Amino acid sequence: MRNAVRGIYRRTGKDDWSYDVVIRGHRFCGSTGCTEKRAAEKWITKFREEKRAAIGQLSGHEPMTFGAASTRWWSERGQHRKDKACLEGYLALLQSRIGMRTMISSIDDNTVSKLVALRRADGVASSTVNRSMTEPLRAILTRAKLWKQVVQEIDWSQHKLKEPEGIVREATAGEERTAFAKLRPDLHPVVKFLLLVGWRRAEACALKWADINFETGFATVVGKGGIVHRRPLPAAAIAVLRGEQGKHPEFVFTYLVRHPNGGRRGDRKPIRPGTLSTAWVRMRDGAGLTLRLHDLRHTTATRVLRATGNLMAASKALGHSKISTTQRYAHMLAEDVRAALDAAAPVVAPVDGVSPEKSPETVQQPAKKALK
Repeated sequence: MRNAVRGIYRRTGKDDWSYDVVIRGHRFCGSTGCTEKRAAEKWITKFREEKRAAIGQLSGHEPMTFGAASTRWWSERGQHRKDKACLEGYLALLQSRIGMRTMISSIDDNTVSKLVALRRADGVASSTVNRSMTEPLRAILTRAKLWKQVVQEIDWSQHKLKEPEGIVREATAGEERTAFAKLRPDLHPVVKFLLLVGWRRAEACALKWADINFETGFATVVGKGGIVHRRPLPAAAIAVLRGEQGKHPEFVFTYLVRHPNGGRRGDRKPIRPGTLSTAWVRMRDGAGLTLRLHDLRHTTATRVLRATGNLMAASKALGHSKISTTQRYAHMLAEDVRAALDAAAPVVAPVDGVSPEKSPETVQQPAKKALK
């Protein structure tokens, strides 16, 4: 009787076999890509062998394969990043296209060019190509240098695809009213807070009572890139926070469980970024809006800049590490300046004494002096 191969299973409603195995303390999971059980068993057996060989190189300084380098990078860095869910899939794609046994010392500009071309052929956006190919590969090779590995010099600027600039979109008063009218009430506090302070959704969802000092009016936030910020809170935002006190012992913003799959109905659970985004998309589609959740951040920045004209203040409010990142909002201020100049236009134009409200033909010309 043939021994059963462990680590593979078939998800309900799926044709292909999935895997979930632990190899020398490292967990790996995903799809085998095989619809037949016998083929899936062969795949997982080969996969185990490759991973064992790769992990076996992690403790030494001998030349590493890409399988070993990517596995070690995931263990040290990747699994601790906020985007680890997407990153795990990107890493698997890199491993399949580069090859687990490819030596990292052989990865050069030619290799990266081919990877970018293949990924573009998948029909994805330029930003996705950068996030899934060049950026994780660059991170792995950069980390490998610290392990005293031989890595070739690669001109990454030649491989990064140009991405379209994000659209700065400000919410109108009508859109705000519609959004709050259609959005489920238990999510109103966190959305109001985002509009008042301009934080990222992940920052607001991770906010704990221990991070807030009501006496000083400041909150400690771990922002993008793991940078710790001490953010001032306006009076209106503090009022929103006080309204959430007593709902959860640890996290500030919560939601009411309404579906039995989410827990006991009526319980309060911390809002996760994905949960908030899903609820917002449902509201937006149902209300016929085009406003994105991230546009609330743009709205705050634009309003701060319009009210103060202070680009540095807007930069600090958003938690930008560089003022150049905030420069994208400067054109909004320029539009306000233009509107102000139009509003301040003189009744009488400073040229030829012609009023802008009258056409030149209707203006009575001054009488000419008689010539002697």
